[in-house]
Amino acid sequence: EEAAPDSLATSYMIVHETLLLFSGIRHFWEKGKFNVLKEALFLKDGPLSLRAQYSKLVIPIRNLFEYARANGIELYVAGQEKTGAFKDHLDLISREAPDSSFFAPSNDYIRKEIQASSTLREPYGKRTNYGNKIFVKSDGYHALVMNIPVGEYQDTQSVEQFIGWQRILATLEKIKSFKYEGALIPIELANGVASLSSYPSAAILKIFAEL
Repeated sequence: EEAAPDSLATSYMIVHETLLLFSGIRHFWEKGKFNVLKEALFLKDGPLSLRAQYSKLVIPIRNLFEYARANGIELYVAGQEKTGAFKDHLDLISREAPDSSFFAPSNDYIRKEIQASSTLREPYGKRTNYGNKIFVKSDGYHALVMNIPVGEYQDTQSVEQFIGWQRILATLEKIKSFKYEGALIPIELANGVASLSSYPSAAILKIFAEL
């Protein structure tokens, strides 16, 4: 136990979340319920990315989005980053941005303005990401870093590259939560269920109280 790296638990959690996310898509796909897929938004708490040896799943995931699009099915998937360098950068630039606006940073912008590493030759996220970044400012209380798939890897040059971007951004407006800054209701509810302080510990205290 003492020798296991902390990253092991984090990596397992990310892979598990990714498999659960696509299990829902697979369920409706295998049942032939494509009308449900066309009306559903699958949200992930965190970026649409996999790192290290787990990045082997990235290309198959991209291929899935390309295959679905080629067959006339748009899969609406998005991830929200609530912390990190991209959220810090958005907090700075969103102060002067108008409400109901969005900005999709290119590889050059990410490397120079966010990572300050323009000398890196590898395009950002080419090996690890199955979604590109898009900054969304809904209002003064909701500035979101979202990840939306584009299919096969491509540098962001236009918002039109994002799969289902119009419907996804329109849906975000309807699921905003004002309980926390930048919160989305489905992710807020999921975090509440997973919270040790809210559910398991409360149940344990109830058991002790009944003894």
